[in-house]
Amino acid sequence: MIDLAVQSAILISSLALLAWASYFTIEHIEDLMELTGLSEASAGFVILSVLTCLPEITVAGFAVYQGAPGISIGDILGSHVFNIGIVVGLLAVLGSLKACRTDLLMELVDILFLASIIPLLLVILRITVAGPLVGTPLIGVALLAVFVFSIYRVAKKRSPALDDSLGRPAQAKSQKKAILWTLIGAAIVIVMARFAVSSASNIVYSLGILPILMGAKIVAIGTSLPELAFGLTAAKRGRVHLALGDAIGANLITITLVLGFVLLLSPFAVDITAFAEILLFVLATNLILWRYLTKGGVSQIGGIILIIIYVLFQATVTGL
Repeated sequence: MIDLAVQSAILISSLALLAWASYFTIEHIEDLMELTGLSEASAGFVILSVLTCLPEITVAGFAVYQGAPGISIGDILGSHVFNIGIVVGLLAVLGSLKACRTDLLMELVDILFLASIIPLLLVILRITVAGPLVGTPLIGVALLAVFVFSIYRVAKKRSPALDDSLGRPAQAKSQKKAILWTLIGAAIVIVMARFAVSSASNIVYSLGILPILMGAKIVAIGTSLPELAFGLTAAKRGRVHLALGDAIGANLITITLVLGFVLLLSPFAVDITAFAEILLFVLATNLILWRYLTKGGVSQIGGIILIIIYVLFQATVTGL
């Protein structure tokens, strides 16, 4: 019992520090982001989404290394639902997304929806074809291919640059300082993710909880706090496209690059039952977001619907 309490304390502390370090990193990358001259949506995807994905990426790496990829898969899918259900949902409820559509965001959402459908092939293959490993590496390769395609599309399609008044060339000293603090923040993220995975694994095995559910319920929320914190901050600053590009981009990176590598490197440990259940919520949130963006933006009612879906998701993985 004492060991369980200690592991729980380590998990909570590491997730808190992980979220803080991610946000700390984002704050110091803003100066570098402005120097690139990217539009808000482009900067959100190219720069911020990569940084806010650091927790999921490091969690995946350590989880696979420790032979517990279920935590990473639960984290990826759980944070996916959180980013759209809670982050996008709250922004919509606050009235920030009524007119937020851009060509780049629509293209990213289209690719995201396609990527979330691909894992269904894994479910179908597991159900219809005998053998526990059928299709898993292939799906991983397909997801990685989608990631490469999305990067190609964004690189090919240059977005309008930010106004010069928002991103003037910084002095060399300021640039070095921003890079230094960014690297320090990223290092803290990696270390805290290591402790989070280790303590979560110990709790999972001591309580007999499915690793994928632990990842979806606890680790996913902790690793998604950067997206939530930055999304709300960006909305207050009137930079909604930056926040939306971050949330959508983070989901696209995790479900293609991160999940692709996890499925490719750890095909033996995927719990397909829990995976399929959570995947339904991923598809639902993606479909709703896609539908609203095609109409120009996400209304307050749409935001409420997304939040309700996340509440149902938590109730489902909890077994209520």
